[in-house]
Amino acid sequence: MKVLARNQLVWLDAQAWAQMQAHPWDDEAQHILAHWRSTSLPLVVCRQRVEAAPDQICLGLPAPQHWSRRRLALTARLDQVLAFGVFPTLFQVAHACHWGPAALDLDLALSNWGVTVHVYGSHGWQLLTNMPYLHDGSDLDLSLAVPDFQTACRVQALLAEVELERRLDGEIVFPGGQAVAWRELQRLVTGQTSQVLLKDRQNIRLATLAEVQKLGACAPHDVAETALALP
Repeated sequence: MKVLARNQLVWLDAQAWAQMQAHPWDDEAQHILAHWRSTSLPLVVCRQRVEAAPDQICLGLPAPQHWSRRRLALTARLDQVLAFGVFPTLFQVAHACHWGPAALDLDLALSNWGVTVHVYGSHGWQLLTNMPYLHDGSDLDLSLAVPDFQTACRVQALLAEVELERRLDGEIVFPGGQAVAWRELQRLVTGQTSQVLLKDRQNIRLATLAEVQKLGACAPHDVAETALALP
């Protein structure tokens, strides 16, 4: 079975939607769920909650502005997942937002280092759903999958220097699926802090520089990752 990672997108079958809609939600939540189901929109894989059964997957639904940016926490069985995918790429978002060459140059540099870049958060969801998520202060949330620690260091240094249309946020994801915010990694490697928060689908824990350095040697999970066909 393929491992569903944090920030993975999933599409569910009718039984899963019926079970979720049967919960005693308020009217707003019911409207959100009904829209997501009728338009076949995806949900996002979240950190697995302690109380979740082994055959369940914890999911999130972040609604757009006209539903008060409400976030719904949901669960479904793994066998109810019909399809999986990933958030839009930086290249796709840059073109959709008509950004200049700086974003494309960043995407090219990262690609040349073997870094896969996807955009989650408000920019990713707006492109996926064609609904309003962005506001003037919206960050650009990047998920940067790196092959090793050395590349992670190069990435955080580049991100610290580049200037784009929006403030850069997000996390660096190591081959084993563990992730650390790139700004926290920058503080760690420059000696401004001794530990960072390390996240995966099951846990959040503090890690030292020595522990983070070992992550690049981890064997990658068999993670489900299918690119989405976006305009």
